[in-house]
Amino acid sequence: MLRAFDKIQKRYGWTDEYVLSLPYSRLMDLFSFISKEEQREELEDWKKMAFIGYQTRQLEEGTTFYDYLNAFGLTDDSLKHTETETSLENEVWSKEKCVEHANHIIAQFQDDE
Repeated sequence: MLRAFDKIQKRYGWTDEYVLSLPYSRLMDLFSFISKEEQREELEDWKKMAFIGYQTRQLEEGTTFYDYLNAFGLTDDSLKHTETETSLENEVWSKEKCVEHANHIIAQFQDDE
């Protein structure tokens, strides 16, 4: 939990007091948002590295950069097939499900380190 707080503080420059004053639901939204943003940023980094590889490697004639990215699973199309999250809009969760979801998000932050 502390690592998640640190990431929020680092990203937004907020103090402990401000983060702790946020409503629980907003805090969970921030955990989820930051996790997704970090994944998006990492994907962009991988795409930049793939572009260098695409330029320096001999490929079959007609291979596009999109095809090259898709071969490594770095396109939006390939991500849609692996995405398992459902829309959370208009869904009411029990307290237990909220805690389980929060633990899942926190585990994602801990896996990064």
